[in-house]
Amino acid sequence: MENIVDELTLIHNENFENKVDLHSFPTRRSSDLMILNGQYEIYCLFNFGEENNKIIKLKKESDVDNEKVIKLRKKNNTEKKILGYVVFYGTIENTDIFEIAIKKEYQGQSFGEKLLKESMEDIVKKNINGNFSKNKFMLEVNEKNVKALKLYEKIGFERISIRKNYYGKNENAMIMMKIT
Repeated sequence: MENIVDELTLIHNENFENKVDLHSFPTRRSSDLMILNGQYEIYCLFNFGEENNKIIKLKKESDVDNEKVIKLRKKNNTEKKILGYVVFYGTIENTDIFEIAIKKEYQGQSFGEKLLKESMEDIVKKNINGNFSKNKFMLEVNEKNVKALKLYEKIGFERISIRKNYYGKNENAMIMMKIT
């Protein structure tokens, strides 16, 4: 895979009905610039072989081969493989989980739980610039997505509201919140 954004786009398209191309991935802005400059944060779950899974926060597109990834790859003498990602959108009031996806072949193996827990802990701990709420996380999920609802409830999210027809006719969004 040429770069991380290409891999994230493939994972997105594997998991969501609204397919995107490389130039319209949720974190892209005009002319291939990433908007990972304050309001958005992306965390990727990398596999470096065996049971060696690491969650790494991307800082900008040049992180395609960021120092952490390069060091881990050299240390383990293996290529990196992205298993999934989560995108957060920060406001003063709360931190929204904008999107989370795990490659289909790795779903059901607790990688989504690991990715969410560790990345949320990191945001709470390292919210240096103040663009993210330290104690309130929110998300929307299709109320028919039972697996996702179970995962979110398992890590402490509570159902707080429903947005009728949010995803289309009779496709409601469950609004969930977690206070840390």
